[in-house]
Formats: sequence, C-alpha cells, structure tokens
Amino acid sequence: MSKTTLAIAIAAATATLAVAPAMARDINAVTSLQQTNTIARSFITTFVGAVNNAKGPVTINYVGGQEVVPPRKAANALKRGQFDMLCSPTAYYIGTVPEGYALLAANQGPAALRKSGAWEILQEVYAKKAGAHLLAWGENMTSYNMYLAKKPKMKDGIPDLTGVKMRATGTYRPLFRALGGSTINIKSSEIFTAMQRGTVEGFGFTDVSFVPLGFHQVAKYRVTPNFYQTNQVVTVNAAIWKSLSKAEQGFLTAQAIKYETESVKWVEVERQKEDKQVKAAGVVDIALKGAAAAKYLDIAHSEIWKELKKRSKYHDQLRPLMYVPGKPNRQVDLSAAKARLRQ
Repeated sequence: MSKTTLAIAIAAATATLAVAPAMARDINAVTSLQQTNTIARSFITTFVGAVNNAKGPVTINYVGGQEVVPPRKAANALKRGQFDMLCSPTAYYIGTVPEGYALLAANQGPAALRKSGAWEILQEVYAKKAGAHLLAWGENMTSYNMYLAKKPKMKDGIPDLTGVKMRATGTYRPLFRALGGSTINIKSSEIFTAMQRGTVEGFGFTDVSFVPLGFHQVAKYRVTPNFYQTNQVVTVNAAIWKSLSKAEQGFLTAQAIKYETESVKWVEVERQKEDKQVKAAGVVDIALKGAAAAKYLDIAHSEIWKELKKRSKYHDQLRPLMYVPGKPNRQVDLSAAKARLRQ
C-alpha cells in the first residue's frame, strides 16, 4: 500500500470511529494479521475497545489489517511513522528483532517478565532495533499446532517431515527443519490455496483462527501437544511514545496490562468454540503421548533457543528470566471464560 493510500485509510478510520473526548490523544493502530483472525479480533475487542470505552486521555483508531500494509513491511512502516501502533506476531520481523524468539519459547507470562526485569530488557531491544516502544504481549497463552494434509510418517514416536513441504514463518521454521521438512514462506492469507494446490502439504498455526480462515477444509491432521505460545506484541512508534505525556503513557500502560489478561480469557472462549468445529469437520488428532510428547516439545523449544543464541547477544540475559524449567508462570484463571461457554 502506498503512503498516500495509507494516509487515506487512516483518515477514513479516524472519521468513522466513535467521537473521542475533546482533549483525547488519537493513536492510529494497524494489525499485521487479517481482520478475521481471532487474535486480531481479540486485540480490536480487548484492547482497542477497552481503551476507547475507558474514555481516558488516549483513544485508538483501528485502521485495518493486511490490506493496509503487507505484514512483513508493517514493522518498518511503524518505525517510519506511517502509523502509530502495531499489533503483530514478531515472526513477521524476526530478522530485525530476533529476541521475539524468546517470547515463543518462554514459560513465563508478561506479569512475571515485568517483575523479573526481562520486560525492561525487551523494551530496550525494541527501542534500539525496531524504533518502537514495546507496550504489551497479548493473547500470550495461545499456542500452536502442526497441521498436515496427509498422515505423517513417524520416527522415534514423532512426525518425520522428510520430503514434506511446510509453510513456515520464522516461528515454525526451526522446528519443521529439525523434523526434516522443507519450508516455504508465504502469507497466512495464501495458506488455504497453497494447501488446495499442494504447493504446501502442511503448516503451523495457532490453536485459534483455524476455522474463520477455512483451514479445517484443507488440513486433515492436527498434531498435539501444542507448542510455544504466541509472540503477538503491541508496539508504538518511538517518537509517538515520547510525545505522549506521562499521564497518557501511564493510561496506555495500565490498559496494556489489563489486556494481557483479558485477551487470554477472550481467546479461550473462541478457542473452545473453534475446537468443536475442527473436530466436527473431521480433522484427526495425532496425539503424541509420554516420552514422545516430551521429545517433540523439547525439540520445539530447544531449536528456538538455539536460534536466539545464534542471533542475539541478549540470549544469556533473557533465557534464565523467561524460561524456568519445570516452573511455568503464565497461567491466567480461565474459569470465568469456561463458565461463559456453559451458559
């Protein structure tokens, strides 16, 4: 999208959204995921909506998703100031900020990271490398599955992807290659057609948004257990963040912390709804158990940390703060979300 077209989109969004309080500061936000994606909808609902409903000193104008700017160009567009706020998986700019891998392989949640000092390190990294202020880590208990068109061969109890063409961003590439697969990098909006045509034979994806994007029609097998946790973060252009008053920054930070919990609850409701639809569509679970499951997860997480070790001087600082073996600390109470489903 050209700068002119983007400017028109921002102007249109600003004009059509609810009228803000007279003195409120307007922030224009973009998601790098499709608007129909469950995680993008969570951001729009549990952050953008919550900020605007709070009627505080800042309001957010949601401009759009991939139709506004290609996902792999969004981080640079934010840095250049084409818009003010970005909600995006770090996979789309992992070459610029490889520390996004640490969020994938972490077993500590955002509250724990803020307490341990890891969040402060990540904010320093984002300021230096992305020209952005790291504001929030939303939907942080959403995890990933491997989906396949054909039943996989098994080796030592886990999938053998030798000769299998897998769609993969930086999120999945280390795992799929470790399992023998060949990887192809295409946009998430192209997965459906690529699976239909056999251009790819499998892909990794979150455990939500599978149905809205129609993937249950082209994927026949789902490998469990789930791995990783989503590295969807909200960032603000550094110059815009510095231009905000202390009150405005404090308001957005407080809303961001609430979002880190509320988004998890919101997504859980959607995940359980979708899971019923996935099973009804005939997608078959290949459930790894015991030692095989442990091996599969160990490969997934160790490959990510290896990748970060190769790419970032911050690895040795971040790993002990973000991954504590045997002591996960990212749990959000989901009882209320599950109760809503029973009503």
